[in-house]
Amino acid sequence: MSLAGKTLLERYRVVRPLGQGALATVYLAFDPFGTPYALKLFPKGAEARRDRELWVGKRLSHPNLNPVLEALDLEEGPALLLAYAPGEEMGRWMLRRPERPQALFVFRQLLSALAHMHEKGLVHRDVKPENLIVAGTLEARLVDFDLSGPALEAFKKPLRVGTLPYLAPEQVLGQSPGPEADVYAAGVILYWVLSGEHPFVGAPEEVLLGHLREAVPPLPGLGQAERAYLERLLAKRPEERFPTAKEALKAFPF
Repeated sequence: MSLAGKTLLERYRVVRPLGQGALATVYLAFDPFGTPYALKLFPKGAEARRDRELWVGKRLSHPNLNPVLEALDLEEGPALLLAYAPGEEMGRWMLRRPERPQALFVFRQLLSALAHMHEKGLVHRDVKPENLIVAGTLEARLVDFDLSGPALEAFKKPLRVGTLPYLAPEQVLGQSPGPEADVYAAGVILYWVLSGEHPFVGAPEEVLLGHLREAVPPLPGLGQAERAYLERLLAKRPEERFPTAKEALKAFPF
């Protein structure tokens, strides 16, 4: 059931959907003063996922991370009120064919956002272009923390968390990811920014095996420092990558 057209809690007027994820739907809403918000509606029974995102979001404060404001309990299901991030998903933004310096500027903001999360002992676990909103001013915000949590959080059983093209090898194996997994996903995004392609493509099984075993196809035209940097981001072993996004940002050679 869509929330579009409804006024919630006698305060938030819902205008239209902004996006649909695997679990939740995000809507554009306005308060009586005309302030825009993103309202994220989870299905009934998903309070734990909602509460996890609230717990993570309340620990973050960074210009490249979209603020999580408060939890709402609606008749339609548990919800979160988020700051509205103007712009469009990075994938759509890239279709406008920005100049490489602009795309790399956006990528640096992704690393900056992840560096803040890692300093707080948190990992995003689902770094992908769909979760990076780019404004017309080139300001970028990382969103969607409902899969995020403490680094190396203990799982009761192996659990593959994330999105297939961006999974670090340890995530493929169902291991609890540390900051190095976010670094790997950022490496996949950088490879895509530079080449227009993912390093591993094909059927799901081929992509999973690529993450685990295949060498990253080399990109022509990169200098030695740039090539070594990309290879380190995408190293198979977590200990061979940058330990955090802060270290990756410091070493950024582009």
